[in-house]
Amino acid sequence: MKSSMLIMSIALSLSMLSISAFSSPIGDGISRSNVVNRIEGIVWDPNKRPVSDVYVELQNEMYMSLNRMRTTGSGRFSFTVANPGNYYVKVLASGTNFTDATEPVEIVNLSERSSDYQNVDIYLKYDKRKIDTGGIGITEAVFVQEIPPEAKKLYEAGQKDLLSGRDTGFSTIDEALKIYPAYFDALNFAGRQYVQRKEYQKSLPYLIKAIDVNQRSFSSFYALAYACYELNQRPEATEAARGATILAPDSLNANLLYGTLLRLNSDFEKSEKALLQAKKLDKDKSTPDVHWQLGLLYNRMGRNKEAADELEIYLHAAPNIKNKNEVRDLITKLRNS
Repeated sequence: MKSSMLIMSIALSLSMLSISAFSSPIGDGISRSNVVNRIEGIVWDPNKRPVSDVYVELQNEMYMSLNRMRTTGSGRFSFTVANPGNYYVKVLASGTNFTDATEPVEIVNLSERSSDYQNVDIYLKYDKRKIDTGGIGITEAVFVQEIPPEAKKLYEAGQKDLLSGRDTGFSTIDEALKIYPAYFDALNFAGRQYVQRKEYQKSLPYLIKAIDVNQRSFSSFYALAYACYELNQRPEATEAARGATILAPDSLNANLLYGTLLRLNSDFEKSEKALLQAKKLDKDKSTPDVHWQLGLLYNRMGRNKEAADELEIYLHAAPNIKNKNEVRDLITKLRNS
């Protein structure tokens, strides 16, 4: 699909959104090679007791969801990761008396055949308000379709295969879509799975069609924005990210991605607004990239003191980054300028 056509398609979907009707990365990270990286750990409460039956989410470096599971009775979680890189493990504490918590994890493969194992224990804190704020997870608007039984059966089989790391699930889902081309769940799931596998170009037709069928799907807009961002299709990515923020104005991830894209497009005023919204939502400073992006933005705007302040917060939130010395040098230059 040509770039201009993609923008028009996204813009048309955005124009159909009723903003007053409303109040994010995706995937499972299973390796397709012989290398198996694993991230495991235990979630503890403030009294050092394991927390069972709470959602734990694995996210990539852009805070996009790769997989989600509930802790076991002993508070344990375990994720399989395909590729080396920086990840985040996030506890979604909605429905409990705790606040969300995030821990960064780095997976390193010293050779093509070496694997990595990281143990991450996460200690939760009590939410002083002791109310369910709904967490940071986004609940999709209910979308009901009458699905032909055979299409539903094929979709569920394909979904199971993909979640088990078998790529043959894509062809099974395509068979479901031949029976019912407007099958939203199948379109959205397949598109997100392609994003997870970093096959961004393949994800586009599924996600665009999913949005065409259901203009209220936050996950489709966010996944499309991320895919276009990775493909360096910035205008399309920006429009899709804007749609995600319309659907979920309280999504930290959507505001972070939108603000980042606006900064890259030199739309500094709008970028600051989106990034400050992300900063407001990042109450426990568990998303370092918010402060990194603000630091880069303020540096471009010539607001060096504010840039240095944000980078200081970034270093505090991400103390184990590899380029710590370079960031410290940049902070010193900014403060002396």
